[in-house]
Amino acid sequence: AIVDFMAGAFIRCTRNSDIILLALDDVQWMDEMSWKVVQAIFERGKNVLIICGSRPPSTNPLSVDSSFWASLQREYKDNHRFSEIDLNPFNILDVKEMIANSLDLKVTEVDCNFAQNVFNTSGGMPHFLSYMLDSIKRNNLTARLENGLVGLKSSTGKEKTEFESVNELLLYRLDSLDASVRSVLHLAAVMGTEFELLDAALAYEGVFCVKETEKLEAAMALRDSLDLAVQEGIIEELFVGGEDNNNDEEVLEEDYDHGASLGDVYFALTGRKSHPLYADNRRYRFTHDSWRTSILSCMLHERRCDLHEHIAIALESYCADESEQENNIERQIRILKHWTSSGNFVRSANISLKIGGQLMLLGLNSQGIMLFDDSLSILKEQGMDSREESHGGICISILNTINVPELDRLIKLNVARGKAFSTLGMSKQSTISYQNALDILNNTICADSEDFDRSVSFPIFSGLFVVLKMGAIEQDEECTFEKHLISKFVEQARLNGDPVHYGRALAMQGETFGRLGNFEQAFQSLEKIKKIYNIKSHHAAICRAYGSDRVAQAFSHSVNWNRSLGRIDAALDTCNFIIETLLPHCDPKNVHNSFCLLYSCIVTMKDNGLAFDARRALLRFIVHPFDEHFGPGGSTFSKPLFQPILVLLDLQGNEFVEVDKIDEYTEWASDERNMPIQSESLENAWAAMAVSPSVLFGEIYYYLAKRQNKVHVRRRFIQIGISLMERTLTKTKSLPFARMYSTEKLENIKAFAKEL
Repeated sequence: AIVDFMAGAFIRCTRNSDIILLALDDVQWMDEMSWKVVQAIFERGKNVLIICGSRPPSTNPLSVDSSFWASLQREYKDNHRFSEIDLNPFNILDVKEMIANSLDLKVTEVDCNFAQNVFNTSGGMPHFLSYMLDSIKRNNLTARLENGLVGLKSSTGKEKTEFESVNELLLYRLDSLDASVRSVLHLAAVMGTEFELLDAALAYEGVFCVKETEKLEAAMALRDSLDLAVQEGIIEELFVGGEDNNNDEEVLEEDYDHGASLGDVYFALTGRKSHPLYADNRRYRFTHDSWRTSILSCMLHERRCDLHEHIAIALESYCADESEQENNIERQIRILKHWTSSGNFVRSANISLKIGGQLMLLGLNSQGIMLFDDSLSILKEQGMDSREESHGGICISILNTINVPELDRLIKLNVARGKAFSTLGMSKQSTISYQNALDILNNTICADSEDFDRSVSFPIFSGLFVVLKMGAIEQDEECTFEKHLISKFVEQARLNGDPVHYGRALAMQGETFGRLGNFEQAFQSLEKIKKIYNIKSHHAAICRAYGSDRVAQAFSHSVNWNRSLGRIDAALDTCNFIIETLLPHCDPKNVHNSFCLLYSCIVTMKDNGLAFDARRALLRFIVHPFDEHFGPGGSTFSKPLFQPILVLLDLQGNEFVEVDKIDEYTEWASDERNMPIQSESLENAWAAMAVSPSVLFGEIYYYLAKRQNKVHVRRRFIQIGISLMERTLTKTKSLPFARMYSTEKLENIKAFAKEL
């Protein structure tokens, strides 16, 4: 939905222009979601020319979708919509010509040694070359040599004229600046490639302990230093003007000239709006990243960390003062980057968990994982050269020194990472994250502290249970690992006393009993849940802790238990309870949770004359909320099942009457690509909830085959249906209900085939 929204907004805002040039540099750093936006603009835009600059993809892989990249290389290139240009460095002759053009000389006047020196220093890179020549011209470093040609002044003189690298040249220019300007540039370099004047001023005040009465004077000095850096070509202004806010009190300045009247302006505002530079805020950018890199390279690591911390504190304090900024994800991510770079693990983790959770709700799990990894890197990089023992990627010496808040965040980051990978269907990576969390918990000294809340470990047990169901963890025939995991979780959660965690532990216990065929024990666990669980007061907290309402899903599993025991009425009563009582109180944006709750109901209701009721529930609680909150571009790993299940319910509900869309369904099913074969981990996960999706796809072909008059089509559909159902038998050996269901449906379609 976000991709479609951003691409749509861009196209709508530019549709009246004859042509739009979208220029993107360094796209090797662009993330997957940004590439999807560019892809959507390319595919839907009619008047857009896109130019992307990148380092060689062979050494700097792009995060672009592989199928889109293949299309660019083939059909789009053939249709002259895509072309690739390799830009090589200048050779010595090109450099000589550029020297002549820059210094208003003829090519024949340029000394060969001069050209060779410039070529060696710049590496033939045009941008570096222009900086070198600009520096040479600014500092008047050339002279007529004895041979009559123009070259560098003698290196024996006081001024340095030969440089071993571009970095040395840039540092030479920086050293010629006043110390106060260099200090401001140090701050600017730490802030980033781009920064706002107001943010720089706020950080500057924190770094240099500026008093309230000295703010205006400090602001003017800061702006003068930045103006000088602009004149030197180190940074450039992107735009000038205060921050937009129609609700702000209007600030007027007559005869505005470089902010000269700032001292006469009366501010009756608070927070950022009260700052002397608010009305004159502007954005700056380093003219080339080489400047920033050179400045950072001459700063001590501790100094950079200190500046990052001051910047984070300044940005964060003003966000707290202004409620509209508190939920500004772009600004929050900027604050996060500074806390991460400062080495403050707890502050970084707090923001990562907050923003990452929001991104996961939007289906942006990969982006959430990137944030979690950035925060984890703070501890992982400490002692990374050591060969000592490590747990969860962190050296034991670090684990021995962390405090309770740091351990708490360390566990939560690994759990959040595990949830995100699990939602993406990447069960192996999810397992590693959960096991890392457990490993860290068991090997950190402060975990035994009375101040440490052990409930932070409960989502680890739940997560390991989820990936176990996805087939990511192998266990023996007695399911020793699973039983031990659940026993430990139930006991710890019971002692903790929180119904959120105890309910989840009982749900896990009931699910395991049911899968092992111990249905009476499973129902005992469910009865305990009924005594402590209230969806109105517990649902949100359970979703926060475990990603979805795993406690409510125990009722969904009981539908399968009742059906296994032949208690059809009890199973249908539970379906009705889920649809009428539970689902209306669930968060409609958490579509994954709603689908997990409804999945077993759909399977049982459709086989007992209630296919249309199941279809209405699917539309009401799943499809329509998903479209409303996420749109056609949204994603959740149950989404590929929406259309096939809607088709199946329509066919089964109308088994003995005409189906309006039968021709449409037949054509749709003829293309087997419309049956989204799930990954093995997702197939296992859905089978553990009720039945394998493949058997439902097989049923679609069964009901379509029964309506076919064309023999060859009917036979093909029967063969496809049987193939889909047979593949589920090998994957559901440890899931009795799913296996029983697949066996029953396979017998039905084979019996139908024999009748023909």
